[in-house]
Amino acid sequence: MRLGHLLAVVGALGVIAAASGCSSGAGDKSGTGGTRGTGNATGAGGRLAGGSGGGLNTGAGGTTGVAGSGGVAGSGGVTGSGGVAASGGRTDLGTGGASGRGGITGGAGAPSTGGVPGGGGTTCIPPQGAGGGNTTCSPPTPPSAKDSVTLDMAVAQSAPTYPGSGFIYGIAEDGVQPPTALLSDIKVRAFRAGRGVTGGCGQAAWDMHWKVIKGYYSKAKEMGVPLLLLLSDDYQYSCPIPGDGGDWTTFTTFMSQLIDNVKANGMTGPDVRWELWNEADYSGFWKGTQAQWLETWKHAYQQVRAAIPGAIIEGPSLASGAGGSWMSAFLDYAKTNNVMPDYISWHEAGGGGDPVADLATIMRGLSTHGITGVKGFDINEYGSASEQNPGRSAWFLARFDRAGVQGLRSNWAGGSEFFSNMGDLVAASWQPNSQYWIYKRYADQTGFRTSVTAGTQVDAVAYQDACAAKSIIVVGNKGGVTGAINVVIKNVPSWLQSGGSTKVLVEKMPAGKAALSAPAVVSNAAVTVTCSAMTVSIDWGTATDGYVVTLSRP
Repeated sequence: MRLGHLLAVVGALGVIAAASGCSSGAGDKSGTGGTRGTGNATGAGGRLAGGSGGGLNTGAGGTTGVAGSGGVAGSGGVTGSGGVAASGGRTDLGTGGASGRGGITGGAGAPSTGGVPGGGGTTCIPPQGAGGGNTTCSPPTPPSAKDSVTLDMAVAQSAPTYPGSGFIYGIAEDGVQPPTALLSDIKVRAFRAGRGVTGGCGQAAWDMHWKVIKGYYSKAKEMGVPLLLLLSDDYQYSCPIPGDGGDWTTFTTFMSQLIDNVKANGMTGPDVRWELWNEADYSGFWKGTQAQWLETWKHAYQQVRAAIPGAIIEGPSLASGAGGSWMSAFLDYAKTNNVMPDYISWHEAGGGGDPVADLATIMRGLSTHGITGVKGFDINEYGSASEQNPGRSAWFLARFDRAGVQGLRSNWAGGSEFFSNMGDLVAASWQPNSQYWIYKRYADQTGFRTSVTAGTQVDAVAYQDACAAKSIIVVGNKGGVTGAINVVIKNVPSWLQSGGSTKVLVEKMPAGKAALSAPAVVSNAAVTVTCSAMTVSIDWGTATDGYVVTLSRP
């Protein structure tokens, strides 16, 4: 495998002037934003700052101050005594004191672009919608490449939620292992389980499975994430088909016992999602007809709802994805019988799945059936065995982030490894592998999401954090391209620059499942920024490798 090399090339449009203050105050002052009185005047682009002695200094007809460079309060930005504005006075005059040229935030207390909230706040908001282009600057054209992904740092959107950070089973049956840090470091968002290694149908198996459910729930509580309780795994697929020949006895007995256990252990809140059946459209998990499955869904749904009215229910978790005849039949049946799940789920484990495309498919299905009020969507198995590599994993994370859909990695291990591989993110003895480091850098992202335009095969998820003066870009490969790949970055903000340069770190996560103590550093150097832009060129020798680009102030 070849290590990539970095070509720093200037290019793109727009110059951003952005504030970078991020220190926290002790309640009466925040950062470099200046001080404020008890009431504040509004200055465009300023920060909320804390001071003493002032009152509400609004003046009839007054005007707001003008944001200074970097959003720092200038002279006149301190509130005066008395706190009463002169009649008709401006907000920067009169006994009441006023906002100075630094633009102190007004009564609403909203932080300004690039600024810091007052009262000891530490949230740092990067510039949003800044830039606008510099028509006098003509940067060089990016070098020729097989594919490219483009970032516009002038457009910063929502904070990260890490929707793709989940996997099915993958931790010890009792939930004790792995060490909590191994999970928190990748910001795991959900667990999914319902059985142990022991199979079979009947009380002995159900007792074993319940111990696993309790162990997983304990770990989920510790992490502050939901447990998807996979009911059909607990019941087991060797048990009689529910309702077959009109006999619901075994299934109803099982359901009653499970519900009693759940209630006795305080698992009736939204931190448990009831997933009623796994892949009924696959013969390995359902031996009956489609009609029998739908009746089983209704039976289980109604029994759970009757016992726990506020239960969160998820499904149908179909192998065939977000579309097709099974999903259409389910949506029609669930609406007609008033058994619609809170979260609609499906799988992308057969290869070639795309969360963005599948979200569009399910939205069309809901519209066609006239269904509204669904709380969310969950692809609770994603990635075939051949797709579980650093390049494709990073691509999936970019697509999950773009779609805003939750996802859990598939688990293809057998035997006891099914409970010790974290969805193929670790090697033996809980040692991180290269895919783990993709998820770790994904979890390291803070600030606000940067606008990204995907390439044909390459996509990225990028966030920018003005307070940390850092931007992390996780770059993935769908698997169909090698060679020169460009990461074009436009509107590089001033808080990422010093002396016209930005530090660029490129890390490579090589394909393979062996333990990896850290990613390989491809390059780490200050790069000249021209016209507020640059291009990072990656020599992508193996499509299954993954890359992360980190920008910071030199």
